[in-house]
Amino acid sequence: MDKNNSELTREQRLEIEEQAIQTLMQMGVKFSVPLKINPVNPPRRIAWWNRHFPKHVRVWRDRRIPREWNVSEMEVPDAEQGRMVRTYMRHFHIKPLYLGTIDYLRKLYMQIEYDEGNIQEDPIQESKKLFKYIPLMAEIAAVAVINSGSVSDPLASEVRDLKDFFIEHLTVARLKQLSDVISQMMNAGGFTSSIRSIVEIGTTRPKTRADLIEQ
Repeated sequence: MDKNNSELTREQRLEIEEQAIQTLMQMGVKFSVPLKINPVNPPRRIAWWNRHFPKHVRVWRDRRIPREWNVSEMEVPDAEQGRMVRTYMRHFHIKPLYLGTIDYLRKLYMQIEYDEGNIQEDPIQESKKLFKYIPLMAEIAAVAVINSGSVSDPLASEVRDLKDFFIEHLTVARLKQLSDVISQMMNAGGFTSSIRSIVEIGTTRPKTRADLIEQ
């Protein structure tokens, strides 16, 4: 009885994980990155206008932030100051990946050389050597976020600019989280199943007219 309950619990856990992955595939994932500039208050004239004419609010934009960026001001905890501080956060949305994006990501992944044996023998030195892939990992994150036909062009300014932004603003911990999400969204298992289905169809011998007569 206990074994059956254990099996049922395991199946339920797998089902929940599968549902979570499917949700990720369909909706993508959103994340935010803090900018390295301090927020400033709008000019007094803007504040005065919005206070006296609430039906005709004027939106003020910090000109240090590019117009095409999705940025909002948030309060986040600051460990050094021990309090909440105002911070500009740039928002991103990794949407379900197109096949072209996945194919280009594959080409980027193939540039990474990783030897688990060397890591086990000398983890500190070998791990430091992997830092040479920082630009490549930043490009992988940029390609996944952009997720369009332009990513196939290595000279595309959109990819280059976002790659430079990630190099300057992402931490190792955040990069690890993004790498896990991107790997899941590539859905290698689902693509393998697609290949398997095609191969099975292609290797199934259709019945001939003679076969039908014999039956």
